[in-house]
Amino acid sequence: MQCANCNCPFCEFQADGGVFADIDLECVVNDCVHFVDFDEGNILFMQGQVSSNLFALTEGMVKICTHTADGREQIIGLSTPSNLLVGLQSINDERYAYTAMAATKVKACRINHRNLLAKVREHGDVAIRLIGALNAQLAHSRAMMEVLGHRCAASKIASFILLMTPKSANGNCDIPMPFSRVEMAGLLGLSEETVCRSMAMMKRSGAIYAPRGRVEIRDWDRLHEIADESYSGQPVS
Repeated sequence: MQCANCNCPFCEFQADGGVFADIDLECVVNDCVHFVDFDEGNILFMQGQVSSNLFALTEGMVKICTHTADGREQIIGLSTPSNLLVGLQSINDERYAYTAMAATKVKACRINHRNLLAKVREHGDVAIRLIGALNAQLAHSRAMMEVLGHRCAASKIASFILLMTPKSANGNCDIPMPFSRVEMAGLLGLSEETVCRSMAMMKRSGAIYAPRGRVEIRDWDRLHEIADESYSGQPVS
């Protein structure tokens, strides 16, 4: 099977920055895969549902959520097209530990757990690729912990924006921001008011422009300074 998702860990050839984005590439687990599409708000899988598939995103963004006993939703992460696999943490679990929801329109490859694990047992190369995907998930989790570890609210938000941005992005970069200020506050452990004030400060500094539903990065150096807590302007605590 041919696939244009060169960031997927199971693509025969992989390249950071989508070097092969216009080339049809072979999938090394093609008999485990189905192409699927989700509209914004659709559920890929639900917390507590029997775990059977994981997903490699080709387009769009997925919100990772958990639900408390009283029904409240808590956003705990996100996934974009990369070498991350949505649902990977539950590959050996009977049920999914969280809910995955399409935050935008999503195109993805749905990969069956059982068939994938059979491939792993038969082919060392597939096992190595799966280990690489696990390492990428750990690296992403560490990056999210670093975001949450910032003392300054503006630094948390700037680091979060950079985490959402494709590695190959440069110049004026426009990315979707399918989180309300309330959702971003909950994810980053801040108040809604603090998120609004911090975003306004970053806009005044010239680092970003942030209308509803998207963020445009206008000054990469300034945004990195804010993320690193080295911006000489007045930070929002």
